[in-house]
Amino acid sequence: MVIHKEYALRRFCEAPLKDEGCRKLLARIWAEPAQLQRLVFVTTRDYLPNTMVVSQLGSEEIPFELSLGSESEQLILVNGGLLRKTQKTTELCLTDPAQAWEALQSYCGLLHVQLVFHGDTPDWYAEVAVPNEAVPPELAAGFASFLREQAELVLWGIALKARIDEALDKRDKRLFQESVRLYKQVRQSCFWEL
Repeated sequence: MVIHKEYALRRFCEAPLKDEGCRKLLARIWAEPAQLQRLVFVTTRDYLPNTMVVSQLGSEEIPFELSLGSESEQLILVNGGLLRKTQKTTELCLTDPAQAWEALQSYCGLLHVQLVFHGDTPDWYAEVAVPNEAVPPELAAGFASFLREQAELVLWGIALKARIDEALDKRDKRLFQESVRLYKQVRQSCFWEL
C-alpha cells in the first residue's frame, strides 16, 4: 500500500500546484516510509481530525492546509432558542508547506490527506482514496448545511412543544395559537417526524 501512496503523490505532483512549496513537502513525505504509512487519502476531509489538503493550480480549494486536532459543532437549546457552539481542539493549523514538515516530524497519528485536482478526479486517485463515510457521496455538497438545518428544526420543534404545554398550563390562548401555528410549520419543514 505504501507503493500506491508514493505513486499517488508523484502523479499528483506532475501537474502545477497552487503552492509550489507543496511539491517539496510531498517529495519529503514520499521519501520517508514511516510518513507514507500514516497517510490516508480521502475524497473529502470534512468532519475528520488531523487533515492535510493540497490543491492543484486551477482548482477551487485552498492551496494548502495542515490541521492537526479536531473540530465539533453542537446545537444547544437555551431559554427556548438555539445556540450554535463550535468546539475546536485544533493543536496546529498551518497554511505554509515549508513549516508543515517540522510539524509532521513530531506527529505520529494518522493523517487524512485530500488531494484536490483541477478538473475531474482521476481513476488512480479514486482507487487509493477512502470515501469519507461521515458524508454520503451523493449528498456531500450540501449535506452539512442540510443536517444543521434539520437539527435546528428538531430543536425548535421541541422548544415549541414546551411553549404549547406552557400555554395550556397558563390557559394563554394567544401564546397557544401562535405556538401551534409555528409548530405546524416546523413539522412540515422537518425531514424527521416530530
